[in-house]
Amino acid sequence: MTTATYSVVADGLGPVPVTVTERGAGHPFLLLHGGAGPQSVEAFAGMLAKSGARVLVPVHPGFGGTPRPEYLHTMRGLALTYLRLLDDLELTGVTVIGNSIGGWIAAEMAIHASPRIAGVVLADAGGLQLDDHPGADFFSLTPDQVTELAYYRPDKFRIDVAALPDQQKAAMAGNRAALQDYTGQGMTDPGLLGQLGEVPVPTLVVWGEADRIYPPEHGEAFAKAIPGARLVIIPEAGHLPQLEAPEALLAAVLDFTRMTEIRVTGPADGEVALSGPITLRILEDGGTTSHRLGLAEIVLAPHTDGPPQHRHAEHDEGFYVVSGTVRFSSGPTSFDAPARTLVMVPPGAAHSFANPGDDPAVMLNTFTPDLYIGYFRELRDQTAAGRPPSAELVARTMARYGTEPATPK
Repeated sequence: MTTATYSVVADGLGPVPVTVTERGAGHPFLLLHGGAGPQSVEAFAGMLAKSGARVLVPVHPGFGGTPRPEYLHTMRGLALTYLRLLDDLELTGVTVIGNSIGGWIAAEMAIHASPRIAGVVLADAGGLQLDDHPGADFFSLTPDQVTELAYYRPDKFRIDVAALPDQQKAAMAGNRAALQDYTGQGMTDPGLLGQLGEVPVPTLVVWGEADRIYPPEHGEAFAKAIPGARLVIIPEAGHLPQLEAPEALLAAVLDFTRMTEIRVTGPADGEVALSGPITLRILEDGGTTSHRLGLAEIVLAPHTDGPPQHRHAEHDEGFYVVSGTVRFSSGPTSFDAPARTLVMVPPGAAHSFANPGDDPAVMLNTFTPDLYIGYFRELRDQTAAGRPPSAELVARTMARYGTEPATPK
């Protein structure tokens, strides 16, 4: 872990000193804290770094005792500062994560459409003015009242401010003053909602189900306004899911990140789920397609029978013959499909395949959505556990994935 202070000069602003703590290596993340200060994201930054990521956590100038130039006094100014920081550090493919006002800053960064940003995660983000579902009047609340509204289990996070050391009291007061400097006593921007339609980057909106600082309706509004945004509600969490449900937040972030990166599966890569006369290699398990598509490579040895005819109820399948010839059957009908043939199987259609020829055959097998990938993984795990897949076991496993045997008529 390293900490450095950069002098950042954003458009329309003078020099801004920004202190950044950096952890780990890998996919770059810019993690923006909320009004609770940088310590509120410190543990999560460590978790994210351990997952194989490079995590940069800036301290918003004015927080944590850091200096704030007088000309830096808006969320948009902070957003412009961090966009220039990405330029100065020559970072690309960055995922920006922001909690609370950090999410507000992240939304402003997304609106400006920097090519350095690959995706944005808004975690219980502030900034929206929703008259039917107003956020809490933060500056009218005591610290204990803020705790009550911010957490699913407030008693776990409640503190006695009067009993804190003077240095810690001063830090809390300084953070609160900095927050007031940036928001001008108001925790919303009436124009923000109308600008979210301009966001061009993939966006994940994550919300604690028990957040009463900004209720979940704010998450719904963000997700509805941003083109293509996805909303994930985290149960048993409030305004700071990185503290109350860090594992759930991490899983959502990593799943989202996989969907914003180009993924290359080479000839020796992928996941072998079946081996033997029928080899199946998982090329795409749905992790980069929001589970809309799964893809596998099937290699059939010569003179190999395929599975018994079966029907899928919950997904389509496609088979593209890459090489060799595959015999498909559907009910009493069968036909040979040579290389460069595509066979599509809609839900409910009985089907099977085999290779009666003298040469190996290779197919690409698609699953839309990716549901059936789990079936092949279960078969692999059952075999590895010493449970050969009997007809009865296979039928039970198939049933868990909306599939049943079909008897030709």
